[in-house]
Amino acid sequence: MLLQRPHYRARGGCARAAVKSWTFRTPRYLSPMLPLLATLRPEALDWTAPRSPSADLVAVAADTLRAWEEMGGTTAPGLPIAEVGAVDTTLRWIVRIGAEDVATNADRLSDPAFLTRCLATSRWVPDVAREGERLRLTRYLVYSVTGSASSTGLFQFPLWALPHDEAGLDPAVAEAKRADLDRYRYTRQDVASGVYREGGAAAGHADPLVWLTHGDHEQALLQGTVAVTQGADTKLYNVHRNNGIPYDKAERDTTKQRGYWYFRAIDAVRGWAVEPVRGPALRAGVAVAGDLEHIGFGRLLALKSADGLRLVVVADTGGAFVNNLHQLDLFTGVHPSAAAFTAATGSIGDTAAAWALQPRAGDPGC
Repeated sequence: MLLQRPHYRARGGCARAAVKSWTFRTPRYLSPMLPLLATLRPEALDWTAPRSPSADLVAVAADTLRAWEEMGGTTAPGLPIAEVGAVDTTLRWIVRIGAEDVATNADRLSDPAFLTRCLATSRWVPDVAREGERLRLTRYLVYSVTGSASSTGLFQFPLWALPHDEAGLDPAVAEAKRADLDRYRYTRQDVASGVYREGGAAAGHADPLVWLTHGDHEQALLQGTVAVTQGADTKLYNVHRNNGIPYDKAERDTTKQRGYWYFRAIDAVRGWAVEPVRGPALRAGVAVAGDLEHIGFGRLLALKSADGLRLVVVADTGGAFVNNLHQLDLFTGVHPSAAAFTAATGSIGDTAAAWALQPRAGDPGC
């Protein structure tokens, strides 16, 4: 959020409109016994002016394209090859239209007539559909909290950096050495009970990055990113690597989850990527988390929710989205409290109709 979210986390030419329905398939290396999950079918969208700011959409698309290229353009192993090419083509189209509009002081990405003419639309039918073939739309955020450089007063709960024995190791090397690394050795409960603190079994093996209140610490682990203010200074911290224990969807009490995430300081709220590539910098209202294996990193979607239509890029994921084709999570920005978050985003609603988008071929005006 990465933002990898702990509570769950070939290039082509011009694309053409789909001419028949096709189905997302589960990659065999994930779950060979799972059936076909969800369908895209050609279906027109009654366009209205999107609520999503065009400049923000273009910025997220551009940085997602940058991450896509740095990872070799092969980050959607569950998609048919043609669709991987379509995702790449669509990102390039958004970036090109945005650059042309800046030069001409236009805003075609907010023009329903332009979008109708230039984008082919395919309705996403979720595998678990709500009324009207709508999917579940959740919202995530970054909390802005106060913290401390040391353990004091209310600030008794640290975000831990990676243990020292993993310094300088890339993910593949660390995975190969997992039997010997502290990160894989301890559960969330071990860390909470003080394994890295004075007197703990691994005292001094990891450094605290910042100290938070109990509530803010829990929200940081839940959301994956937190903005922490200490005096006049504000820093962003994001999940880095975890202990290898997957999220247990059956356990609703997050404090009983055994998986644990270590953090690092970051320069922006970022979406998913494979280290050492930086994930795309996210902006509120134009980026979503979802099942990248089956939807595709960088997929452009139109979401019609209670407050209107918005264009979004699938730029993030998390454990809750493994084999999940009935939900998306909309990034909503930085908020100082749950009340502020609800006031700013409550009108969005909790369901949405979704369309996958790609540019039509052959129209010179597109």
